[in-house]
Amino acid sequence: MPDERQRQARQARLGNQGRRREALPHLRSPALEALARDASAGQGQSERDKKRPPAGRTPRKPVSSQAYLAAEEQLKVPALARKKLPARAVRLLDGVLNRVEQAAPARPERSGLTAGWRRRLLAEEESATATAAPPTEMSEDEQRRLEELEMRLPRVAGRIDHWLLIVVLALLCLGLVMVYSASSFISASLYGDASYIFQRELLWAVLGVIAMLVTMHIDYRLWRRFSLIGMLAALALLVLVLKFGTSAYGATRWLTFGSFISFQPSELVKLVLALYIADWLARKGNQVRTFLYGLAPFVILVGVVLGLVLLEKDMGTAVIIAVAATAMFFSAGANIAQLLLALACGGLVFLTQAFRGYRYFRLLGFLDPFRDVTGINLQLYQSLLALGSGGWFGLGLGASRQKTGYLPLPYIDSIFAIIGEELGFIGCATVMLLFLWLAFRGFRLARRTPDLYGSLLATGITTWIVVQAMINIGSSTASIPYTGVPLPFISFGGSSLVVSMAAVGVLLNISRYVQEPDDPLFSRRTLELRLKRGRQRAAARSRQGAG
Repeated sequence: MPDERQRQARQARLGNQGRRREALPHLRSPALEALARDASAGQGQSERDKKRPPAGRTPRKPVSSQAYLAAEEQLKVPALARKKLPARAVRLLDGVLNRVEQAAPARPERSGLTAGWRRRLLAEEESATATAAPPTEMSEDEQRRLEELEMRLPRVAGRIDHWLLIVVLALLCLGLVMVYSASSFISASLYGDASYIFQRELLWAVLGVIAMLVTMHIDYRLWRRFSLIGMLAALALLVLVLKFGTSAYGATRWLTFGSFISFQPSELVKLVLALYIADWLARKGNQVRTFLYGLAPFVILVGVVLGLVLLEKDMGTAVIIAVAATAMFFSAGANIAQLLLALACGGLVFLTQAFRGYRYFRLLGFLDPFRDVTGINLQLYQSLLALGSGGWFGLGLGASRQKTGYLPLPYIDSIFAIIGEELGFIGCATVMLLFLWLAFRGFRLARRTPDLYGSLLATGITTWIVVQAMINIGSSTASIPYTGVPLPFISFGGSSLVVSMAAVGVLLNISRYVQEPDDPLFSRRTLELRLKRGRQRAAARSRQGAG
């Protein structure tokens, strides 16, 4: 009968699948299996097409695997039958088959010495066939073919996250204004032009916007192909800067080309490392939770990068890279116990570096900010003085006194203090709220991105930008030991601004492919449903209290 033949065919197919799972240790992609079935069906159809059909008969169209499976699930008759039974006949046939199955005698129970282990073996085979978990690792060839398939799949790009774009452009415009205000006195004193430093920052801002527009229109999945090459190039640049770099402010961070252009490789490493780690973790799958294939190579990779950055005496950038990489590793499903162990070991390494050289004196200054205010605590003391003199509404744009030679680097590391002096508490709160809103939109993208690579990439970029802003603001307010990192989108700096804008372009491209939920958390329908349920629960409690 059709139903019996179909059941036997399915059982045979399940048995074949179980044998294949035992023979092959790697996972077979369902998408590639569907393509293979379609290809074989198309090849068989082409061979049948060689034989011309008789005159007057129209050849049948090839049936795709999806249509075949859909028809097989909907009908109780063979999907490729030449003639379809009437609906009434199908219902009658189903009724007869059901009655036959109910009236069929049950399988006699085995008796004897071997009955127990035979039943147990049969039960174990059935449960293994029904609930066998597929292997969690794909072969390299399977991964390559699946990536090629994913890149060929057409995707409809939606709108970008306009709120994220507005926040970044607002921070950029505020940064241009504050760089001009904070650098005008130094520019006039050193270069005879109050807008000299501002003109350079404006040029870098234009290049940053161009970089953002370029990365915003490139599918973020394409970066997976070049992440390894970019990582190797970034490591080579970190080695070059140790040999041929320019030293300034107690650190060797810059590669200088001529008298006008300087480049900081550690800024590029932030973006390249996020691209590479996102690809690497997405390939690992569940192996991220293992020590040998997950934690150990992750620690080695990040440790090499951090070691090169620490040799440049750039503690702030090393902390940013470590926090961003750890956030991505945790988001990929790392083992919590192993992650805490790695964090403890990394913390010990950072402590050994923190008590060396000028970092030790900065720690002492953090414990007592008003000690040695003309020496190691000069920058911290002047920052606090600028923030305190600003009050609620500030002294006014351009009216800062600390930028006139009292506060070192007022347009780079200490620009937040100038914002507090000229724009007051309101200006500082506005900057912090803008960064909080950027963090919300970035992590929201990471949660709604359909693929793991995009989610990890959004997590890494957002964590990097937000943590860098927190370190700069915390250093200026004596919340953490002082360390020199620029405030993203606001401080003067070509490498930091261009790379940060390019990273925002990647985030904006990811936002074009997010999956919007049916009922967002703050939508009108969701709020109405929550209010309705709250009233119902309150009414139920009042009825219980009255009863």
